[in-house]
Amino acid sequence: MRKISVIALTSLLALALLTSTSPAMAAGSSNPYLDAQAGLSYQVWQPATTGDLLLRSFKLLTCGTNKDKWLAAIYGEDRSIQFLETDAAVKCSNPGLGVKVATATINGAKATIVAFCDPANAKQWKNCKTSDIHNYGGYAMWNTKATKLLHATTVEVLVSGLAYADLLKISRAMKPVIKQ
Repeated sequence: MRKISVIALTSLLALALLTSTSPAMAAGSSNPYLDAQAGLSYQVWQPATTGDLLLRSFKLLTCGTNKDKWLAAIYGEDRSIQFLETDAAVKCSNPGLGVKVATATINGAKATIVAFCDPANAKQWKNCKTSDIHNYGGYAMWNTKATKLLHATTVEVLVSGLAYADLLKISRAMKPVIKQ
């Protein structure tokens, strides 16, 4: 049941990304993260590693009138990583229902780690732990600090088919894009 919910959530996000009319590569470089940073007032963070997973979708999605767009990038298919970023002062996405299984420090910030255990399965929900991220998926979410020129960012890294250690490694390897 929970696996179906995660698949449905991922499918809905993928559909939203595919039907969005917002081009992500407005500036025209070969780096979509750099292009996105050119038009946003919050700090964009770029993954330094995605393992063997290839970029499938990169979009800037509407977050309401007079608000910066939010960044959504998807790598992989069956095993996947999603990077969702928005101005920390604005909520544009909801990663889904899960159990907080840990906290971790990611690039100096305190991150919440959540596993997508099945809320309909009382035993699974009660005993949910970091190792369940591999079976059911999960995410890390944290806020970065503002810089002199850019607002703080809420970063969400969602994984499916990857382990807790992979989630931490990928999240900790993210680097801020330097606005040019």
